Amino acid sequence: MLEGVRALWIVPLIPLLLGSSERAPQRLEIRKYRLELHVPDQNGIYFTAWSDANGVINDVIADHDGSDGKTVIYRRRLVWYDRCTWDATEKLVPTAPDHYKYEYRETPISCPPGVTADTAAATPRDGDVQVFPLDQDKPVTPLFAWAHGWDKPR
Repeated sequence: MLEGVRALWIVPLIPLLLGSSERAPQRLEIRKYRLELHVPDQNGIYFTAWSDANGVINDVIADHDGSDGKTVIYRRRLVWYDRCTWDATEKLVPTAPDHYKYEYRETPISCPPGVTADTAAATPRDGDVQVFPLDQDKPVTPLFAWAHGWDKPR
C-alpha cells in the first residue's frame, strides 16, 4: 500500500521535474502587410482606401497577403454632387501571395426622390497591388468607411 502512495506522489511531480510547467506562454504572432497600389495616371476623383482623411495618398495595411486565395474588397461610401449615395469599390483578386489584380468601380446605390445618378461621372480604373511584409505595428485599414467629407450632399 505504501508503494502505491509513493507512486501517486511521483506522477504529479513528473512535469515539474521535466520543467514543462515553467515554459513561458507562447504569443500568437499577427503578421501585417503593406499593400502598394500601381495604377495608370488618369483624371478623376477616386475614393480609395489608399488615401487618408485629408486625401493624401497613404499605405493600405492588411492582416494577410494573397496566399489565402481570397478576394478582398475595400468600399468607400460617398454622397456625390448629384446628391446620390455611391459606393466606390476596390476589388483585389490575388494572383500570387505577393500580388493582386486591382479593379476600381463606382456604383450609385440610392438617390433622393426625383434625382437620377450621374453615371457619366464614374471613373473606373484597373491596375495591380504589390504586397510587402510589414515589420511595424500599424492599424489595419478598414474594409468599409465613409469617404471623409463626402457623407452629406454638397
